[in-house]
This record gives sequence, C-alpha cells and structure tokens, in this order.
Amino acid sequence: MDTTSHIIIGLGLGALSHIDPMVADNPTLSYAILIGTVIGSNAPDFDYVYKLKGNSSYYRHHRGWSHSLLALPLWGLAVSGSIYFFFSEVSFSHLFLWTFLSVILHVFLDLFNVYGTQVIRPFSIKWISFDSIPLVDPYILYLHITGFFLLPFYEAGRVFIIIYMLMFLYLFLRTVYASCTKRYLQDHFQNAIRIKLMPRARILYWDLLIETEDDFLFGEYSRKSLVIEHTLQKKQIDSELILESMNDSLVSDFLSSTNFAYPFIQKKKNGTFVYWKDLRFRNNKFFPYLAVVFISTELKCKDSYTGWVYSLKKYKKVLRKLENASTSSYDGKKKSYLEG
Repeated sequence: MDTTSHIIIGLGLGALSHIDPMVADNPTLSYAILIGTVIGSNAPDFDYVYKLKGNSSYYRHHRGWSHSLLALPLWGLAVSGSIYFFFSEVSFSHLFLWTFLSVILHVFLDLFNVYGTQVIRPFSIKWISFDSIPLVDPYILYLHITGFFLLPFYEAGRVFIIIYMLMFLYLFLRTVYASCTKRYLQDHFQNAIRIKLMPRARILYWDLLIETEDDFLFGEYSRKSLVIEHTLQKKQIDSELILESMNDSLVSDFLSSTNFAYPFIQKKKNGTFVYWKDLRFRNNKFFPYLAVVFISTELKCKDSYTGWVYSLKKYKKVLRKLENASTSSYDGKKKSYLEG
C-alpha cells in the first residue's frame, strides 16, 4: 500500500487501541500509542533510505528484509523503544503491543497487492503476492474515513473494531474471488505457464498477464468475460547480449525486484540497447517500469538506467543519454590510449 494509506491505517489502529480500558482511561498512554501506530504502520518502508544510494539499490531492497518476519519484532521494539524514551511513565508493554500490531498489519496488507513482499526471508527470497487489492484501495480508505467521522458520536474502540472486521471480511472476499478467477483462467488456458492478476480499484475487475511458451497475453477480465488487448510474441534473443546486460549492477538490482521481467533488444549503428521490462505494469503497449543498458560495439562499453518512465519524451531522453554516455566513454578511452 502507499504511504498515505499506511498513515490512515495507523490512525485507525490508534483509535482501535481504545478498546483497551487502560488506554482509554490514560490520555498520555493513548497519545504515545497513537504516535507508535502511525510510525509503526510506516516503519517497514523506512528502507526508502536506500534511495540515497540510487533507485536501483532501493528497488533491490524494498519489501525485502525490512518486510520479513524476522524484522517485524525489531521494528516494533525500535519504534516503541524510541517513543518510550519520551513517555517513560506509560506502560511499555501496551505501547509495544499496539506498535508491533501496526508493523504486522503493514506487512500483512502489502501481501495483498500486485507487488507482494519477501516476507519469508531468510528462508526464501520468493516474492509472495495474493493479487487481491490495488496499491491504493479506495474501499479500505473509505472504511477508515467513515470511522473517523463516527468518532465524535461513538466510542473509538467499538467503532474501529467494526471497521476492522469489515476490512478483513473485504480482504477475505477479494482474495477468494482472485483465487477463483485464477483457477477459472487456468482451466481455459491449460497451456499457460503462469497467470498474473493485477487488481483494479473497481471490485471484480482485473488486468491480467498470461504467459505461454510462445507469447504473453495482456487483457482485462471481469465476471467470466475476458478481452485480450495485446499479444507479445516471444523471440529468439541474443543470449550473449542478455548475459552481458545482466552483469550490469543496475540491471541486476532491477531483476531482483521482479519475477516478471522480459528482455528486448534494439540494434543501433554504434551498439545495442537491451531492455528489461516489468510486464506487470502496462499502459497500452508501453511498459513504464524497466531497466535499460546500452552496450557499445567497441570495447563493450556500457551505461544503464533503471526506474519508471511514464512519458515518451522521458523515454527518448533516457535512451539518448545512455547512447551518448557510452560513446563518450569509448572516445575517452581511445584518446588516452593514443596519448599514452
């Protein structure tokens, strides 16, 4: 889920904590817990610090160790311990319990969208995703906003116990429907290697990716109605260039963040562009989340880029910059060799 959603859910958990009489009767404890649930609800995303080392480093580490089972109690202790330093008169056990719960709920909810998490690290680096809800789910947000509007009229703990019962029921129903949808599609595409659902905000509507041995099918599915919007055929690709691109650190970081990357090659006069595109994210025939490496024909000079490219203008700018940088790099090496 996005940061705004996690903040709102943190506020909701702060309100839910009032179901405990000790919290409801102690304004200082209630305030400390509210701070704890809001920060704890965002703590696993503090891996954003990897952005300081560049986008590719962030893509490699995001939703990895920070969202693993081993990290959950550590986040809970770190956040509640920091808050307890300023509120030493409150019950640490209550503060830790609700903060820890907010951390757990963060990782739990992240499992339901198309990204998923590597929650079972270090036992496996597998990405787990239930493909049930969009990154920003309006229904979960509407539930919380409704609860906030009811707070002046009803006891906070009772309001939000109902809100969270409804939220978990909603998650359960969407997850069951996603599972049934995938099973239905697998029965009709028996030659499919894998099927990936990308949930939309509208309930019962999905974007989907179906991979077969020969191609990728992209479409829209709703209520047993499937529309294939785009087909991408698999082609024989120069394995040497592909392997060369995978040695690039930025490309390697990108590939560690997705199981749905596919390579494309574009030959140029002075080299070759190798594209790795994440097929989960599509805008018509355009895939905005990608890694690109330009490999020159001379001396195998390389330059690369990874990230989100939403416009054709930026896309062309990235390619031009990579091609020029690799050419300049080669010219510089040639010049120094001649001078030597």
